Amino acid sequence: MRFKSFKLICILFAVGFINCGDVQPERLTVGEIKCSHCSMNIVDMRFHTQLITYKGKRYHFDAIECLDQFQNDKNFKAQKIWLTNYLDTNEFITKERAIIIHSDKIRSPMGAGLAAFKTHEDSIPFQK
Repeated sequence: MRFKSFKLICILFAVGFINCGDVQPERLTVGEIKCSHCSMNIVDMRFHTQLITYKGKRYHFDAIECLDQFQNDKNFKAQKIWLTNYLDTNEFITKERAIIIHSDKIRSPMGAGLAAFKTHEDSIPFQK
């Protein structure tokens, strides 16, 4: 009996440690997933954003404005939010560190002209 309890405790700890890793953004293939807010296919990866909840549910968006509207509508807190670097679609930036600009020079999928950059200097050519 004692061995079964010890075995069960070890299994629970192992599962717990495996799930404690740092959450990372998922890479998508163009057109693979629809936006969690507007249901458009995510095809322009320069604007792809991701949100993961504290319960582990992951949401994908085709634009920053969809992410913002989704958060306002659902009124919940996210564990992590990643934005794609407008200049490098293979690079994700956390929302806290991203430089988000609004520009008429940027044509985002939903038309708000929002884009995320890694540095302020990267965003200068796109500002008015």
